[in-house]
Amino acid sequence: MVIGISGPVDIELLDCDFKNETVPKTNSFPLTSHFINALIKRGHSVIAYTNSGDITEPVVLKSEQVTVCIGCTKPQPGRRFFKYERDQLQALMQEHPADIIYAFWTYEFAWAALSSGIPTVVSIHDIAHKILLKQPDMFRLVRFFMNYIVMQKAKWLVANSMYTYAQLSASDKKKTVVLNNFYTEYLDTLKPANVVKENYIVSVVMGFTERKGIPKALHAFALLRQKFPSLEYRLIGADMEPGGAAQKYARKHNLEDGVQFVGPLAHTEIIPQVAAAKVLLHPSVEESFGMAVLESMIVGTPVVGGMYSGFVPYLLNNGDAGVLCNINSAEEMAKSVERLIKDPSFAELITSKAYTFAKANFSEEVVIEKHLSLYSTILGTNNACSPVATLQK
Repeated sequence: MVIGISGPVDIELLDCDFKNETVPKTNSFPLTSHFINALIKRGHSVIAYTNSGDITEPVVLKSEQVTVCIGCTKPQPGRRFFKYERDQLQALMQEHPADIIYAFWTYEFAWAALSSGIPTVVSIHDIAHKILLKQPDMFRLVRFFMNYIVMQKAKWLVANSMYTYAQLSASDKKKTVVLNNFYTEYLDTLKPANVVKENYIVSVVMGFTERKGIPKALHAFALLRQKFPSLEYRLIGADMEPGGAAQKYARKHNLEDGVQFVGPLAHTEIIPQVAAAKVLLHPSVEESFGMAVLESMIVGTPVVGGMYSGFVPYLLNNGDAGVLCNINSAEEMAKSVERLIKDPSFAELITSKAYTFAKANFSEEVVIEKHLSLYSTILGTNNACSPVATLQK
């Protein structure tokens, strides 16, 4: 079985050797790369379909087990519903076909795969209508309509959590299975040996939006600094760089004191930063899963997250594997972080429970085998029945 993966791929994270070929810059999102690496380790051949804004012609890279097909992108793709990007991806899929394609997100990568004629499973990683309500702009409106088209076209869907599944319509649920995200086995190699906790808390977020909750988190940290004057706060991710949206907001509201605006980092750099922090503050209002939370649980940093923030409460085992609070309140966030800082034994207990819960429920081994079973079911039954019905027998 040759498995196709369609989505944003960080080629630099792939465990394969493209010899002396020039590798264009693609995406900094690690999940798809970890997924491909997990398939490689299990002996599967993989064809990845992704894109880059740094090339003017499609590029195909080949190693022993992995082929990476890279399409081109153009500025302002939302104005044309990503048609140029979709056409590039679809052409590459038809020139380099896989037996089955697993497409990440319900947008351009999935739409292209569905148009290729190759059996395609679409993985749902966010809730388009909820994001549109939180970020009501033209780009998110375009994404909303793309999601609608993909959901209508798709025959097989995967929800990345029970929370995501619960948001689907009754008709979509009938063609959906729940397969959680997982943490990569190589996290243990990224965590420094004998980690010494430093005097800072950290947030890892993608985007300075109301949905991601950083404005409230900055106000919460200002309250913490009143009690812990030497405590620092590191902000990692898009819009968190020096001079970025987060710092502009902090400057406007006099909230810069003690905050380090780090910005985007490679995944290999993020994990040691999280491992050395006293607390991961995850102020997101809504999460379909929460990879930053899961990775923090594995590397030994206690988490403060929202009690109503999508899948986060389940990920933190309803408060047994982390501290849940009302993240719409800066005061409550500050009190929750303060509790972990002031009570090391409580923080250690939470950390231990978090690690045990994560290992039991979100390990690579458990999740990848379920994916492979789904693909075999679809191909082995000649598309004759629902994957839900088959897997539940």
